[in-house]
Amino acid sequence: MCPTGSSYRSLRRSMTEAGCSVRRTRSRSRRATPSSCRSSGAPANSTSLADPPPRPAARVSPVAVSAPLDPRLARALDQGPPTGAWFLHGDAVRLRDEAAQQLVEAAVDPATRDFNYDQFHAEDVTDEQLAATLAMPPMMAERRVVFVRDVERLGTKARAVLQRVASAPPADLALIVTARIPKGSRAAFYRDLRNVCRTLEWTAPRAAEIPGWIHDRARRRWKFDLSPAAAQWIAGAVGSDLSTLDAELEKLASLPADRRTDADIRDIVPRTHRIDRWTWLDLVASRDYRRALRELENVLTSERGVGLVAGLVEQHLLLGLALDAGPAGLRAALSETGRGYLSWKANAYAKQARAWTVHELDRALRALHRADRHLKSGRGDHAVLAGMLLELGRTENAGR
Repeated sequence: MCPTGSSYRSLRRSMTEAGCSVRRTRSRSRRATPSSCRSSGAPANSTSLADPPPRPAARVSPVAVSAPLDPRLARALDQGPPTGAWFLHGDAVRLRDEAAQQLVEAAVDPATRDFNYDQFHAEDVTDEQLAATLAMPPMMAERRVVFVRDVERLGTKARAVLQRVASAPPADLALIVTARIPKGSRAAFYRDLRNVCRTLEWTAPRAAEIPGWIHDRARRRWKFDLSPAAAQWIAGAVGSDLSTLDAELEKLASLPADRRTDADIRDIVPRTHRIDRWTWLDLVASRDYRRALRELENVLTSERGVGLVAGLVEQHLLLGLALDAGPAGLRAALSETGRGYLSWKANAYAKQARAWTVHELDRALRALHRADRHLKSGRGDHAVLAGMLLELGRTENAGR
């Protein structure tokens, strides 16, 4: 039986008491440029990988490139070839450099590439070389393109040259800059580049986002489909490093389609631990508490208790949304609340929700809240989570 609107609001109130409510925000119209997307705590013209996509602006002369684009880059290039200064940074070097090459490809006129394209590795260029190159006008083309890699390695004088041009680039110049900002750095150089350039950042996704990112990347970039189970397996085996994940997907893409079954993927991408966090969360959400208890010690070899409880709270809320609205409504709610990366599992959540009522979810969320308090008070992960699973099992039996 599906809950009524009032009973679902009761569920949402219990989530708020647990400190885990989902915020519903009104959609805002955004310009389709990288500078219009921002992540929490990021500069106004910065966008992180996990940001929800803005609404597209009117299309004008989209640029064709050879490889599928990062969605944020695609929105920017819908407005025409890139000009001005671009700053691409983050730890996912493979994806960052792929996007930089796509910018170059979109900006350079192939017929005059030899005259109007210069690329430098930061450690190999002097301030005089950089200044002279950036001052040159284009030859028989609309723009010059200068690509400077790994600017964290630039000397002080070369940094000053780059900052000066990036702050007021000529209309006929496309300046593309990449960096891996040192952890904890407070250098004004990077802050200034973020402020004056169109900025794209590649950061590690949240744990809940990783299988969805793998699923989307396989389909969009490498042109093959993965099952939810396969995406979760790869995430559990490889971790959250986007460059390493993408390399694994490229390896799978090189195989014939009949060699990419779930069983093949488990052989090709082995993992060192027996169960991943997503499989364990699904066991609890499906109310298979006995198996979840048996696998608890295994999942705790790679996960912390607080993170598992946070994942369970989010998943139980999604079960409430699935009870309320079904798979289609759940997808709409996920998009509205900035959790579109979970839409690929909407059918699985709807199936899990059939084992629950709203009142049972309410009691389960209160049990999760108590477990969270115990963990944060310093109690051991295994003892707290085992007790939580036993309590959830007793609640299930009492409801029968």
